[in-house]
Amino acid sequence: MDTLFTLATLAAAVRLAIPVAVAALGEVVTERSGVLNLGLEGTMLFGALAGYLATLATGSPWIGLGAGLGAGAGCGALLALLMVVVRADQIVTGLAFTLFAGSATTYLFELSYTIGQPPPRIESLSMVPLVVIVLVVLVAVWFLLTRTSAGLVLSAAGEAPAAADALGYRVARVRAAATVAGSALAGLAGAMLVCGPLGLFVQNVTAGRGWVALALVVFARWRPGRAVAGALLFGLCDAAQLRLQGTATQIPYEVFLALPYVVTLLALMVRARRSGTPAALAVPFVRGPAR
Repeated sequence: MDTLFTLATLAAAVRLAIPVAVAALGEVVTERSGVLNLGLEGTMLFGALAGYLATLATGSPWIGLGAGLGAGAGCGALLALLMVVVRADQIVTGLAFTLFAGSATTYLFELSYTIGQPPPRIESLSMVPLVVIVLVVLVAVWFLLTRTSAGLVLSAAGEAPAAADALGYRVARVRAAATVAGSALAGLAGAMLVCGPLGLFVQNVTAGRGWVALALVVFARWRPGRAVAGALLFGLCDAAQLRLQGTATQIPYEVFLALPYVVTLLALMVRARRSGTPAALAVPFVRGPAR
C-alpha cells in the first residue's frame, strides 16, 4: 500500500483526471440548460483528432488546444441543430453521434497512418498549464452558473423553460448556446488528452472518458466543483490500477482495467438516490400549446 499511493501515483491521478474534469464541466453547462448530450464521447474524439493534427502541422500544442476547442464547438453546433432546433430525440441523437465519431475519426486518421504504422509524436504541454486551464474553466463555469444573470437564465431553461419563455427569454437559443459551449469544452478536453503528456493520438484514444464524465455530472448533482472532485477520484483509481498492473499478482489485469469504471459506477449509484436532476432535462421545448 505504501508503494501504491506515492507522489508519482498522485501526479498520474491529476494527469488522468484533467480531460475528464474539463469534459464534465462542459456537460454540467449543457445539462443545466435542459439538453442531455450523450455525444460527449464523440465530441472528445473529434477534439482529440483536431488537436493532434493541428499540433502536428504547426508544432504548437497551444494551437492544438484551440483546434480542439473549435472542433468541439462545431460538433456542438451540429448537435444543437439536431436536438434543439429539429428537436430530434436527444438520447438517440447523442448515441448515434458518438458511434459516427468513432468511425469517422478512425477513418480520417487512417487516411494518413495505416494500421501498423506508428504515428509521430507531437510537442506536448506539461501538467502545470493543463492544471491551470482546469482551474480557470472551473472558476468560469462556477461564476457563470452562480453569479450571473445568464447563469440564472440557463438554469431556468433546464428547470422551468415555460416560465423562462414567459419572461421573454428564447429557450431554444439558450439551450443551443449551452450545447455549443459545453461541447467546445469537451473538444478542448479531448485535445488536452493528446496535447498533454500523452503527445499521441490513437484510435478511440478517449477510451470511454466521455461516458465517465457523463456519469460524474450525475454524481456531482450538476455542480461544477463536485464534478472536478469526482474526476480526481476517477483519476486516482485509474492511476492505482496502472500501478497495480505492474505488481506480481494472480489477479487478471482486466480486473485492474475495470477498477476506475467500477468505482465510478458505485459512486454514481450512491449519489443518484439524491440526484437533483434538472426538471426539463432531455425534454424538448415547444412554444405555445402542444398540438
